[in-house]
Amino acid sequence: MKKIRRKIYNVSKDIGDRLGFDLPYFVENGFWMVLNQGVSMLAGLATSVLFARYFTQEVYGEYQFILSVVAFFSFFSIPGLNPALIRSVAKGFDGDFELSVKQAVKYSFVGSLFILAIAIYYFFKNEHSIAYALIFSALSFPLLFSFDKWMALLKAKEKFEIFAKQSILMTVGKTFLIVLSIFLFPDYLLPVVISYLLGSSFFNIVLYLKNKKQLENKKTANDTLKYDGFITKLSILNTLVSHFDKILIGILDIKALAVYSIALGLINIIKNFIKSVTAITFPKFAKHNIRISFFQKIIIFIAGLVLSLILYFIADNLVQLLYTEKYLSSAGYFKIFVWIIPLFLISSILSKKILAEKNEKKLIHTRITVPVITLLSSVIVYFFTKNIEWFVYTKFFVFNLLNYIVLTMPYKIKP
Repeated sequence: MKKIRRKIYNVSKDIGDRLGFDLPYFVENGFWMVLNQGVSMLAGLATSVLFARYFTQEVYGEYQFILSVVAFFSFFSIPGLNPALIRSVAKGFDGDFELSVKQAVKYSFVGSLFILAIAIYYFFKNEHSIAYALIFSALSFPLLFSFDKWMALLKAKEKFEIFAKQSILMTVGKTFLIVLSIFLFPDYLLPVVISYLLGSSFFNIVLYLKNKKQLENKKTANDTLKYDGFITKLSILNTLVSHFDKILIGILDIKALAVYSIALGLINIIKNFIKSVTAITFPKFAKHNIRISFFQKIIIFIAGLVLSLILYFIADNLVQLLYTEKYLSSAGYFKIFVWIIPLFLISSILSKKILAEKNEKKLIHTRITVPVITLLSSVIVYFFTKNIEWFVYTKFFVFNLLNYIVLTMPYKIKP
């Protein structure tokens, strides 16, 4: 095994030196991130396939609506804590770990109140299945996102193998609960929502307690909470834009949301895979001033383009095989979405770089300017066309294209 690893190291180093990449670092740590995301992809596919086969489009649409509402208010759990914590711990300030969790728990209760208000609205609309699911979501919300800081801790310490193994355990565990509820309660919304929320919360709390042992000191950085507040404020619009399309479609046509969610779920599996692999660059950027050359960007773009072409030609067969003809119309969305992959590959790496380097000007534009333009343009398109498809495509491409443009601009942008 040592000989094989040494051989892989030598080959990756030789190729990396030619292309200007630190490939040994990516190969060694990227293996665990790829394995973790591979399991996550399979789990996501399995649950979505089971939903498509055992649930009506209406119930699946309701489930996606609940998840979107919960994610919509996730900014109350201060998501900026995660990148700020990675940056802080990578520099040796382990004491910020506990502070971050306490901050997230405290502000998450505000998010619970908003979700509860929406639940009451649906209760009076006599849509009780959605109302009860939202009530349970409100109760578990402070536990859902607050204790996931163990992930940031392990990434900051570059312990990607431990992170991957624990993340896989969590994915398998909560997926088992969801699948079990699907088989035991087919076409019932509440048991599946409860399984998702309890599974995620339970594993996050257990792994948070376990990984506290990784802390080596109680030092805190003066700017960590300030920086996470800055990132969180910038992330609010980003979070809203990421989920408002599904909420709007769910309000207009819950069955259309089911069709759209299948396509979006497939492209998000690919995007999350890319994010997971590129996440290993964050500690590197936090410690060193690393430049990404134009040649490297071309190589990344070509790799993404090849993947887009493959996915485009297999889209119809893939959707029909996994989700049956009932969701074949989802392939149309998916075939359009795949063309953003080459740009997203580059954007994913550059977003880690600007976060690590605290490039506040670009952060402001990616977290405020881009979401505002996306929101306005997609709403205007829907207002004039009353066409859900045009609304979806506008939102998707304006957001991703503008984000790429801002991230790749070679000069500092004035806010």
